[in-house]
Amino acid sequence: MHSKPRFYFVQRMQRMMPCRFITFEGIDGSGKTSVAKAVTKQLKRRGVSVVLTTEPTHTWLGDAVKRSYAEPVSPFTEALLFLADRATHTEQIKRWVAQRKVVISDRYADSTYAYQAASLKGVSGDVMSWLRKISEPFVIEPDLTLLLDVPPRLGLARIQSRKKKVHFEEERFLRNVRANYIRLAKGRRFIVIDSSRSIKKVTEEALGIVSSRVLGPRALRR
Repeated sequence: MHSKPRFYFVQRMQRMMPCRFITFEGIDGSGKTSVAKAVTKQLKRRGVSVVLTTEPTHTWLGDAVKRSYAEPVSPFTEALLFLADRATHTEQIKRWVAQRKVVISDRYADSTYAYQAASLKGVSGDVMSWLRKISEPFVIEPDLTLLLDVPPRLGLARIQSRKKKVHFEEERFLRNVRANYIRLAKGRRFIVIDSSRSIKKVTEEALGIVSSRVLGPRALRR
């Protein structure tokens, strides 16, 4: 009789462990903000103690990040502003998790790795690896990351009515960002969701995944 390889049991245990920190990622127009809000709302209805947070944060550091969108700053300056905001945000996330809350974050570290690596592309070496390395002392690993994947052209079409545009919202740039996300999504904590479908279908899939990881067997009975 052949025994199953060790990694089978490791992956099975990971699926059984309840998630406390979940992140939603995706390019502009992927629908992640709407889906994250809807999933949070449904979890609350099911009695889950859940917090929805976002990056950039609603703090003076987050305001500095948002200001950099419109200022002629170096991409290095912009990247470091994101990291400063995240360092403080992470401490708050840790406190929520310690209170046994489920934390859902609309963007986290992977956004910086995907977007700022695209901004700094061609500067020198492997920029994404550099960003990950300098983030190590303060970033925590999410238990689960849902990547809402959508073609850049469709994403931009969805947000064309926005009054305020930022320099990220350009098709060629977002193609690079999407490629970076696909590279990151090779990690085991990622689940990629086709977000070119209706927001309702994407929300249903995301809710099913998150519920099974947060509520475990209870989710199947609802």
